[in-house]
Amino acid sequence: MTYLYEKISTSQGFSLIRKDRVFLVRKLEGLIFDCDGVIFDVSESFRSAIMLTVNWFFNVVMGFSVDELAKPDHIQLLKDSGGFNNDWELTYALVLYYLTTLIIDALTKSVHLKLPSSSSVSTMNEAYSLFRELGRMLRKRGVQLKPATSLELKEYIEEAGNGGLRSVEEVSARRISAATGISTSHAKAVLDTLSPFKGDLYGTNIIKRYFEELYSGKDLFVQVYRVHPVFHRGEGLIEKEKLIVRREALARLISFGFPPIGIASGRLRKQTLPIIERYGVERFFNLPASTFLEEIKEKEEELLRVGVSVKLEKPNPYSLLSTASKMGIREAFGYVGDTVSDVLASINAEKESKYSVMSIGVLCSTVNKARTIEKFLELGCDIIAHSPNELPEILAEVC
Repeated sequence: MTYLYEKISTSQGFSLIRKDRVFLVRKLEGLIFDCDGVIFDVSESFRSAIMLTVNWFFNVVMGFSVDELAKPDHIQLLKDSGGFNNDWELTYALVLYYLTTLIIDALTKSVHLKLPSSSSVSTMNEAYSLFRELGRMLRKRGVQLKPATSLELKEYIEEAGNGGLRSVEEVSARRISAATGISTSHAKAVLDTLSPFKGDLYGTNIIKRYFEELYSGKDLFVQVYRVHPVFHRGEGLIEKEKLIVRREALARLISFGFPPIGIASGRLRKQTLPIIERYGVERFFNLPASTFLEEIKEKEEELLRVGVSVKLEKPNPYSLLSTASKMGIREAFGYVGDTVSDVLASINAEKESKYSVMSIGVLCSTVNKARTIEKFLELGCDIIAHSPNELPEILAEVC
C-alpha cells in the first residue's frame, strides 16, 4: 500500500508525516520512547558489544583469525528485518550464520563433527572447551571462515523474513541440508548441539555471558547478576553511551501538556536507570510506569505458568500497552523508536488494543538512512524524523 506524506520543515531539514494521520497528533495524550537509539546513542555500547562478541567467539574461542566478521551494516540489516529487537538474539543470529557456513564447509569436506552428548556440557568452562576444540579440529582439516558481505547476509536475512531467531535457525538448517544432503532434522540436531547460546549466562551460554560482561563492566555486572565476571573485568561499554535527546527538547515536550514520558524498552531496567540519572534527565520520564526487560520476562513467566508460551518483546506490543496503561492514557499516544520492530510494535499496539498509536520513527542511529526510510515508508510509519529533538518543532507546526 502507498501512503501519502507531507514535509514539515525543521531545524535539521525536514520531517515527514502521513497526511491521513495528521489528525492524530491533536489527540495524543502522551509519548512513550524506546531507549536505545532514541534516548541514548548505543553505537559504541550495544552495537560494539555485538561486533566484539562475534569476533571474540570465532577468533579467541574457536581460534580463527578473521577481521570484521560483524559490521555496523550487518547489524542494521538484521534490525531492518523487524525480527531482532533483542541484541542478544541479534548476536546469536550473526554467530549462527557463521556456524552454518563452517558446518557446510566441514560436511562437504567429509569432516566428521564429533557431537557431544547433551549431558556432557553443563558448565561455562565445558562450553568454552567444546568450541575451542571444535575450532582446532576444523582448522586442522582445512575448514575456513571468511567475513560475510552485506549482500550474502542480506540474502540470508531475507530468506528468514521477519521471524527473528527462530526463522534464522530454520534457514540455517535448510541451507545445511541442501548443501550436504543430510536431512533438515539432522541439520537442526547438529545446530542445536553446537549452539553456544543454549542455557543462560550462569550456565553454558558463553555468548550472552561475554556480551553482558563486556557491555556492563565488572562492577555493574556483579550488581546486576550477583556473580563475578569470567571473561572481561574492565570498564563496560555502557560507559560510552551518550544522550541523544536534549534536555531542552524533553522540557518543551512536557510544556505541550504531556505527562512525563514513558519508556518501553527491551533493555534491562537495572542497566538503564544509572545512565538516566547520570545525565540528570530522570525528571522528564515516568520511570515507575515504564516497561523494561525485567517486566517483560516476568510477564512471560507468569503466562507460562498457566500454559501460555509467548514472546513479548517487540514487535509484540506488550511493553507499549503496559506502559500506556500505567501512564493512565485513555485513547491515544505516540511511540518513538528507531527500528522496524519499533514501528511494527506501534502498528500492532493499535491493532490489538483500544488505543490509537502514532508510530514515530527516528533516523539518528541508523547506519543506512535511505534503506531505513524506505522500510518506514513501506510500513506506513506516521512520522519520520531525523531525531527525537525535532518532535517539539513537528508538534508545534501541526498543532
